[in-house]
Amino acid sequence: MKQKTRKKRLILAVILLVIGFLIVAAGASLLYYNQVDTDSEGYAYSNIYHVNTQAYAFTAYMNEFQASTWAWLGMDTIAQIKYIARNLNPGKELFIGYATTAQSDSYRKSFQCEIPTNWHWIAEPYYAEINITTTVVDGAGAPAALPQTQTFWVTTAQSSDTAVMSYVPQHEQHVWFIMNSDGSSNITADIQIGFKSPILTILPMIFLPLGILLLVGGALLLRKKKDKTKTAE
Repeated sequence: MKQKTRKKRLILAVILLVIGFLIVAAGASLLYYNQVDTDSEGYAYSNIYHVNTQAYAFTAYMNEFQASTWAWLGMDTIAQIKYIARNLNPGKELFIGYATTAQSDSYRKSFQCEIPTNWHWIAEPYYAEINITTTVVDGAGAPAALPQTQTFWVTTAQSSDTAVMSYVPQHEQHVWFIMNSDGSSNITADIQIGFKSPILTILPMIFLPLGILLLVGGALLLRKKKDKTKTAE
């Protein structure tokens, strides 16, 4: 019976050591990536796309963000997306807005816009991307109303320097508008997407202590086995 108990203790010690090592390694990896591949706020940034259009707006259709199997933790815990537009047109204030396609399409179609036709965007932990290869100019004329007077916006931002807004598109298609606040044509701006997953900044603080506890537990079980072996001898 004592021999069986010692074997069970040895197996348990090995299991604790292996699991502890894996958890510590995972925590250390996340800690490393959090420091190397993100900024001080935890965001990873996409490449910059340069908008230079003579139209009255640059609008990009954004498909629904596909949440992972961790969605049950809450969207704000697993995904936060930041949309950035740096104004390169001196003397102009930049307006950026986010709206559902269904609510904003009639406004978009009422004036001249430039629209990406062959493109995709990616937002995931430690990586984001904007890939726009072709655009078309659609519609004609100037907007009859300034963008900031519209009531369909989910979120907006205005700045003569850098406009930033945060939003995670869910459940349906959305549109990202980049316009001049005064509704004028000729928009020049650099746009970019930032993404962070707040849970990935929390997990190292859980994994590292837990892994160390498991390693210590496994080491103590091994030591206890060795002590009992010496006593028996």
